[in-house]
Amino acid sequence: MAASCSAAAQMSAVIRAQLLPQVEGYRMKQAQVNSCIDQLLQMDTAAAMAPLMVAKVSRQFAAVSDLLAELADTINSTIALTRHSWTQARRLHLTDIPANPMSVVMELSDLTTIAHVKSTARPIRNALWPIVRNLRLPKAIERAGVNGVVQFDDQLSDGDVMKAMWVVEEGGEGGWGEVDDTLRLSEHCGYSQLPITVAAGDLQIHATKANFLALPRFCAQWMLVGCHVVLRRPTGQQDGTLQLFRHNDQIRAIRNEPNFTITPNPPLPLPNRPVHPFSQHPFTHHAKPHDPPVSSRITWQNGVGWVTIGVNDGPLYASASSMLKDLVLCHRLLAVSGFTDSPAVVVDRSAHGGHLDGIITQSPHRPLAECPDVTAFEGANGRCMQSHVLTTSDDPFIAWTYFGIFPGDNQDVRVIIRTSEAPAAGVPQDAPFAQRFPLTAAKVRCVLGLIAPIVLDGQAP
Repeated sequence: MAASCSAAAQMSAVIRAQLLPQVEGYRMKQAQVNSCIDQLLQMDTAAAMAPLMVAKVSRQFAAVSDLLAELADTINSTIALTRHSWTQARRLHLTDIPANPMSVVMELSDLTTIAHVKSTARPIRNALWPIVRNLRLPKAIERAGVNGVVQFDDQLSDGDVMKAMWVVEEGGEGGWGEVDDTLRLSEHCGYSQLPITVAAGDLQIHATKANFLALPRFCAQWMLVGCHVVLRRPTGQQDGTLQLFRHNDQIRAIRNEPNFTITPNPPLPLPNRPVHPFSQHPFTHHAKPHDPPVSSRITWQNGVGWVTIGVNDGPLYASASSMLKDLVLCHRLLAVSGFTDSPAVVVDRSAHGGHLDGIITQSPHRPLAECPDVTAFEGANGRCMQSHVLTTSDDPFIAWTYFGIFPGDNQDVRVIIRTSEAPAAGVPQDAPFAQRFPLTAAKVRCVLGLIAPIVLDGQAP
């Protein structure tokens, strides 16, 4: 038995010595070819390749594929015979290519390259679609910043999957950040359940990529998801959805009606406010082209619902996403109710070394530390407001604090806290706000820092 094993080992060593140089040579050439394929797939000018060269490359691919298939048959047959159990030799197929290398190609290639690859032979398309659907699209969603917030219907056609990819990847890393924030706030207020699912019908809102790119990016993105934010009362009554509509060159919100049109990039600043109380107009200074300032006439009227006010009476918002967040808070406050306000406290913006001045002159898109959201608007009468949301869906209540500056007094800031926290048990109704609503007060202290004792405890500046 020992002699037999020794002879087999010697024979194996001889065979291995004969095959090893061939195997190493094959692997080296294979690596070179794979490198060339990667470069070819990443070429932005692939569509401009000469037809004759494309045909030549295709013929050589076919010839090499046949040779590889024949080699695989031979190796499989040899293995089967060596093991004394015949197994039908299996021809290689594109689906036999390990998923990881293929996924790397798909991950590193741009959408144009993927489209070129998928416009080739059906076996290639069949091999690549599952990778794009199950790997590339989820990674794109994660990179865009909406993982766990936005997903796409599993039943999308292959064409719609490609559309979903370019929609998600437009804007790059974090390119859906404003959508993420607005959807999370809508969930916090009870108007959506995350993740929302974008279906094929939603994708048809933008017939072409040109249609999508013609709009500010946030507005184009929100048109795909806004219908999933349902403004609902506790009774179940619905007051519409937080949807954006496209009507010719107009963008409309909540209702596809002329009066509900919003205007991106309206004139700034207002003629009678040469010096803005928050700074040299932050809506201009900090404007984001993909989420621009907008004016809107939409408001809520108790007993009526959504209405529009006079043509020249609508506020100006720091951004389109800021407007939608404000509408969410407005509906939650007025249609659902259940909030308590703290007494308004007037604080000089220069108090404690200008701590409050630093808060209200920062970017209107940047919430205070520990705050998930911020909204900012300027009323037609010159009143300027910032609201910083204090809570998230992890909290059992909703609260925000807002700062107001009124015309004629740019130095004083009115600070008010609004919360749906239930009053603390056993605390008198006339007790200070901080005692009645301790959880809210704790968040306010963290957010307002040096001026918190002024706002909550009545401390002198």
